Amino acid sequence: MADIQVKESGLSLSAESGEKPMGRLAVDQQTALELLVTGKSITETARSAGVSRTTLYHWLRHDPVFQAAYNQWHDQLEESCRSRLMTLTDKATDAIEKALENGDSRAALQLLKGMGLIGQRKIGPTDAEEIRAKTEMAKEKKRIGVKRDKAELALSEMLAEM
Repeated sequence: MADIQVKESGLSLSAESGEKPMGRLAVDQQTALELLVTGKSITETARSAGVSRTTLYHWLRHDPVFQAAYNQWHDQLEESCRSRLMTLTDKATDAIEKALENGDSRAALQLLKGMGLIGQRKIGPTDAEEIRAKTEMAKEKKRIGVKRDKAELALSEMLAEM
């Protein structure tokens, strides 16, 4: 169940591909991921996978295995796009050079954005265990913060009573 083949985009998410293991996706999760990868909306994906949109959002936000698989797909997609863009660099460089000579700085900015050098999306971890550990760490930080806030409030109330 960990393998996900997406023929349309040429991407393959697989625990055997040398990537970090994704863990096991349930059949409905695998279906949902395949639909998301092919560009379906959240609503279309949920309907086709036979789950609610709430469930799909829950997987995307709280299921480390699903998040890892989704992030792995994004990572592969970005790498594929970057490779394709790199093959166009000579042409783009010539076009940018001509555009800059003509005073068009927008073209240069677009190339930098396309190359991921400006505004690059940070891809999350592709390992479910790493996501679980980060989630637990965030919960612990929140718990400690709440505890600290309560202590500060109690201290300020005590000082106010003096």
